[in-house]
Amino acid sequence: MDLGLHFKKHIKGITKSSPRSKIVLRYDIILIQEVLDPDWKVTKRLMDLVNNGSPQFANISSEPLGPGSHRRDTSSSTGFRRFFYGPSHSLRWRHLFERPPFVVKFSSTETDVEEFVLIPIHTSPRTAAEAARQYKMSTVGELKALVNVVKEAKSQWHNNNIMVLGDFNAAGTYVRRDDFRNIPLFTDNNFHWLIDHDVDTTMSGSQKAYDRIVVTTDMNNGVVPCSADVFNFKNKYGLTQAQTLAVSDDFPVEVELRNTGTTTQTPTTQTPRRKQTYQESLLSLEFSV
Repeated sequence: MDLGLHFKKHIKGITKSSPRSKIVLRYDIILIQEVLDPDWKVTKRLMDLVNNGSPQFANISSEPLGPGSHRRDTSSSTGFRRFFYGPSHSLRWRHLFERPPFVVKFSSTETDVEEFVLIPIHTSPRTAAEAARQYKMSTVGELKALVNVVKEAKSQWHNNNIMVLGDFNAAGTYVRRDDFRNIPLFTDNNFHWLIDHDVDTTMSGSQKAYDRIVVTTDMNNGVVPCSADVFNFKNKYGLTQAQTLAVSDDFPVEVELRNTGTTTQTPTTQTPRRKQTYQESLLSLEFSV
């Protein structure tokens, strides 16, 4: 499901109390991927709705991404409040990714991590066999290449507070358990996967963790332990299956950053995901579509 397509389809019915608006207002930074919005009307409409009566959110969108004819339409959009964004870029790694990561640097006076870099990625759902037939990069190949993006971001901005997040397609036939042994982002102890393999991020009940959040050790020190989780907005807002699918076919994954002055706790090697509690402030979220 393409979130942008559904926004366009139901644009007149969206209100500030609609599930989409509620989800956006829940967070301080929200990433929405695969937005089909060539003239930016959908994005503007969403911003108008969530800021109605109390302007607070701004957004930054990538240049059009995606293969072939979809490239002119599909983008990633990051909405945020209480944060300031700096440099960003997305097309540098066109030769490695079908949808190059849209990299953005943020700063905040309200979190322990004053500056950090977000690297959103939506990998192509492609097995090794499919990639060989199509002469393209597989899902595993794109995930392996992500470590190069992290290294470049660290070098360019002299900052190792880095979070990689998005629809990794890191499950099922695209990425099998044995494949993780060949993915540096997983094997390197300097990276921490905050969404476990056994978490279901889909609406279908497939028990597949396609959507992930990965942080460097420095960034992990600024994360609230056990805060990473999947936000089941179907249960939270009492939606039917049809109403839920009208929003997205994946649930958002989320994590909370420490507030400034929070007592330091020693993070685990892999922060366990948060139990079903719903806090409303200083959350970073990836909304996979």
